[in-house]
Amino acid sequence: MTIVFSLIIIVLVVSGALYMFYADIPDVEGPLVGMPEKPKRRRLPQYKGPKTDERINRMLAESIELLEGLGVPISKSVSPDMLLTSAHAYFGVCWKKGAKKNCQGYDYYIGISGFTLNNTEKNLRNTLIHELIHTVPGGLTHGGAWKKWADYVSEKTEYRIQRVGGDMTEQDSKNLREGCQ
Repeated sequence: MTIVFSLIIIVLVVSGALYMFYADIPDVEGPLVGMPEKPKRRRLPQYKGPKTDERINRMLAESIELLEGLGVPISKSVSPDMLLTSAHAYFGVCWKKGAKKNCQGYDYYIGISGFTLNNTEKNLRNTLIHELIHTVPGGLTHGGAWKKWADYVSEKTEYRIQRVGGDMTEQDSKNLREGCQ
């Protein structure tokens, strides 16, 4: 027991001495000698294009028609206008009513990164279908209902609906990461 107390006292004394030593060193500009400089974060470009796109809206309508034709129980209350975002971390997103400001009148809103507008048509349709499947009852997460219907659509169509990736090419991925417009 006394050994433990002795060790604690030694640690406190040594740390106090080190503090007193370093407290007298004046602040200097820049990194300390031998210390690596903190890396600067790369500022990602913002999407500055239109907030919606007629071609994508048409593809959304066609994707809704495809899923309804397959019997997938997607919501009947999905906004027909896509929202284009500045996202670099995802191709698409599905918002439920109330989750995003200015989204009123429909139960669901779908957005895709504006940086993906030059992606392959197959990747764009895959993204739209992926997000529409989030509107099935119980499908907001990538679990149970979403996975069941994603697998079903993948079996019945040319699209590979997955949690991440799907029908993504290397250029599709680069468009998102680097903000290619």
